[in-house]
Amino acid sequence: MIVASAFAAAPVASVTSTSNFELSGASVIAAGVPAWPLLAGDTVVAGSTTARIRFVDGTVVTLSPRSKVAVQDKGSDLSLRLVNGFMAFTLGPASSLSVYSGSTLVPARPGVTATATTAPIGASATNLLGGPPPGGPPSLSQH
Repeated sequence: MIVASAFAAAPVASVTSTSNFELSGASVIAAGVPAWPLLAGDTVVAGSTTARIRFVDGTVVTLSPRSKVAVQDKGSDLSLRLVNGFMAFTLGPASSLSVYSGSTLVPARPGVTATATTAPIGASATNLLGGPPPGGPPSLSQH
């Protein structure tokens, strides 16, 4: 008899947020749980606030509200694909994570923050990451 736990995948990251979010299609209530495990093959959709993903290799990803990413197993390495929205990320020192925006590889170096977006050109990164609410002076894209 084979033990089922022998087939359990090890978490590759954890997700934290101050608002509810989706993890592989299931609603996650963020209150009271400091972090949720993330496995290769999972998707994350941030809720009304940012969601932070911390990979075991030290890579940190911040998803803007309502953004969606997919963690994919790429042979012996992992990839993170931004499906929709905006994210900022910093690769860990020895990270082999490949980061994509749609099907485009996002160039990144360990320790240097990079961003990826599927938002229309002219969208503000500050607003995408949950910055100040609208109502301030209009941007050029609002004229």
